[in-house]
Amino acid sequence: MGFEFLSHTPGFELPNNAPSAPADLVSLIEECHEGLSKAIVSKMQRRGKYEQIATIICQENPSKKAHPSATSEDIADYCMLCMQYEIDKSDDPGRYRVMLIGPPGRGRFERSKHIDLSDGDGEARTTTLQTEGELIEQQSQYIGELHSQIVTMCETVNSMVVPLLKENKEMMKIVSDSQRKLAEIERDRMNHDLQLKLHADDLKMEEAKEEMKNQRWKETMDTIKESGAIEGFMKAILKKLNKGKEEDDDDDDDDDDDDKDDGGGKGKSKKQGTGNAADVVERIKKKEKSDKKEAESSIVAKAKAQSSAKKMRKRVKLNKDTERAISSGEELTQAQMEEVFSQSAMEKVKENPIALMVEVFKMTIDERGQWPVIEETLTEDQLVLFKRILETEQDGAIEKLLRKLYNMKGARRLLKLEQHLDETQKGYVDKLLEIAMK
Repeated sequence: MGFEFLSHTPGFELPNNAPSAPADLVSLIEECHEGLSKAIVSKMQRRGKYEQIATIICQENPSKKAHPSATSEDIADYCMLCMQYEIDKSDDPGRYRVMLIGPPGRGRFERSKHIDLSDGDGEARTTTLQTEGELIEQQSQYIGELHSQIVTMCETVNSMVVPLLKENKEMMKIVSDSQRKLAEIERDRMNHDLQLKLHADDLKMEEAKEEMKNQRWKETMDTIKESGAIEGFMKAILKKLNKGKEEDDDDDDDDDDDDKDDGGGKGKSKKQGTGNAADVVERIKKKEKSDKKEAESSIVAKAKAQSSAKKMRKRVKLNKDTERAISSGEELTQAQMEEVFSQSAMEKVKENPIALMVEVFKMTIDERGQWPVIEETLTEDQLVLFKRILETEQDGAIEKLLRKLYNMKGARRLLKLEQHLDETQKGYVDKLLEIAMK
């Protein structure tokens, strides 16, 4: 090596070995060998910024036509030793630049070559760095390609997403309709369950009402039986039923009397026939018209009475065993009692047991002829309200009238009235008083 013709600044000791210089670097030095003044070795920090390692002096008095004493290979190897020095110093191989500078003056030139030692395999390679304009142009081209790729990808994604969005919209509509239908079905189901519960509650209420009515009916009948007035009550009902037959017989007797009166009237008119012939004829005609009208009205009345009697006999017909048990005072069975109530048009009192008790109380008063005593004891207002209570057939109305009666002035008269009643009737009055005080 002819390193004796070369020197470098700043001064440092060169290493013994270094990577071989690449051929491109040797060729560049060969091209610039004529007039070469010095070579500057620098380490690249980043693009456009370098850290100078050493300046290699090729000839002391350079000129445009002068050649360095050292050969191109020697200068290239010297540059590689400077690079190896920096690698040994920093232990960080990288990219280096060798800049060749010509003589001062009009013949000055600057040429450079980049050497890459960053692979760590000990082999040097030359690299070419682009200029700012080339780099910008290349970057712009690359950005344009990226933009076109992005646009293509967006179009692809859009072509895929739009049908998916449309399908998703249709599916959401289907889901919404399904949810709405499910909500309607759930609403109908809940409404059906509610109706079933309401129906079940209504049935329970009806059963409770029916059980309450039966209980009240049983209590009322037990009260009547315990009072010992059931036989008298049944006899009073039988008497009430037999009124229809007696009224029918009375209607027949009335018809016979009417016939007699008609004959007598005619005879009387004959006897009273005085005066001239014209007057007699006139009176006879008037009498015939009057008799005809009376006969027609009598026939209509008789037909109505007979029809009413037939209906009464048909309605109040009782079993012979039941009539015999009532007449003899025997204890009636449950079936016989229901028959009596049904035939006496008192079936409805099953739903109003208080009305049945009031009816029994009224019948006991009628049988014993106690109305004069009651009229003398009670005031006029109390008597009117008392009669209304005995004639009312609804329990609710009876309860209201009882409260009104016991809240009227003259309550002592009611206590005085109890003195004229027997023990059975007092039991009824006490029961009614208990109802009124609830």
